[in-house]
Amino acid sequence: MMNEFFFYFTQYLIYILYGLISFVILKFIFTKTLKYYHSNWNTLIEDFNYSTEDFYQLFKKELLSQGVSGINANDVSLYEGSMFSQRRRYIRVKWKEYQYDICAAPFGKGFFVSWWLLYKNSVLQIIISKIPFIGGWLTRKLFPVTYYKIDTASMFMTYAQSSVLKVIDEITKDKGIRAISENDRKPILNDIFTR
Repeated sequence: MMNEFFFYFTQYLIYILYGLISFVILKFIFTKTLKYYHSNWNTLIEDFNYSTEDFYQLFKKELLSQGVSGINANDVSLYEGSMFSQRRRYIRVKWKEYQYDICAAPFGKGFFVSWWLLYKNSVLQIIISKIPFIGGWLTRKLFPVTYYKIDTASMFMTYAQSSVLKVIDEITKDKGIRAISENDRKPILNDIFTR
């Protein structure tokens, strides 16, 4: 009786272990391929000190005040490196299939602001793209890149970037800080729509 119990208990543990390993592998595959970088931007405001919390509050207020429906902004804590590293606080803004992560924090004698705009594909799209030989072709046929997708990514990026710049301009205008040049206000675009 004890041997039978031990046998079933061991089998149960093996199934749990296989399940956990499968979950970790699938999570690794999909988190690495689920999101594509659309654009990013950063700046360092030299000789300037400001509260991260105050910056985030001003940014959320500005971003949400424009009347675009469906935008959600929440605080998230992301690892600086591996899962054993320290965490850094970001604001994550979600709209449609886009994710916008912004970080603002003191850095040295200055204040650093950066953001990343990610485009998220559906799990079905990722699975289809992994089919050998025809996955890329099927993905292009079933999930075409349309002008609408390109335009909405550009609109959201422009909208969020203008909110960031407005907050930066407001908090630095009376402090004698040099304004960000027109060239430095431009985000770095990545072509996520090529397959």
